[in-house]
Amino acid sequence: MALNVVFAGGDRVGLIVRGKSSHEDDPSVFAQHADCILSTGAPVGFFGAGNTGSSGGGSSGIGASSRSSASFSNSSGMGMTGVVYDQAGLARNRANYVDLAVARATKTVSTVLLVQVSAAEAALFDGAWQDMTKDPGSFQLLGWNCSTHASQAFRKAGILSAGIPGLDTPNNLYKQLCVEKRGKLSVASGYIGFSSFGSGYMLTVEPVAP
Repeated sequence: MALNVVFAGGDRVGLIVRGKSSHEDDPSVFAQHADCILSTGAPVGFFGAGNTGSSGGGSSGIGASSRSSASFSNSSGMGMTGVVYDQAGLARNRANYVDLAVARATKTVSTVLLVQVSAAEAALFDGAWQDMTKDPGSFQLLGWNCSTHASQAFRKAGILSAGIPGLDTPNNLYKQLCVEKRGKLSVASGYIGFSSFGSGYMLTVEPVAP
């Protein structure tokens, strides 16, 4: 049965690890990407665009879950301009990240980690992403990627105390949140989608059939 989560009170935010099939799964570096969920329930994520070494153009996250992952095999994710996609941007460029039917059809599996936060932390987290949207900067596969920017938002909000331990990957950020925010977390894995609900959004997570 699908899980539906309505965001309305500004009391939680989230991390989404694309390519992570369960809480225990440890996907390879190039099979994962990090997005976030604002306190309104709106999805948001950082990507790289305009890779001059890419044969396909487009934009990328960190791994094979993005449609243009071939760009990394061509140029190691360097020379890229950063871009932040909101709900509308994701719907245009990564429909499988926000549309449940497309996620199911493309077998795009994700794990969602929801974090209980204070109203002040929620506002700061949303504000950090607003700032990044205005000035996203550059993208580099190693050290300044989708997970680096997600980590930055969590730290600016005071939700995390330090940067990602080890390599900046979505799953390492996930593990860090699990340690630092123990007791304030909920997890769901499967195909996910977002839909408008009142003044915010509803997140739907549909388990993958065995």
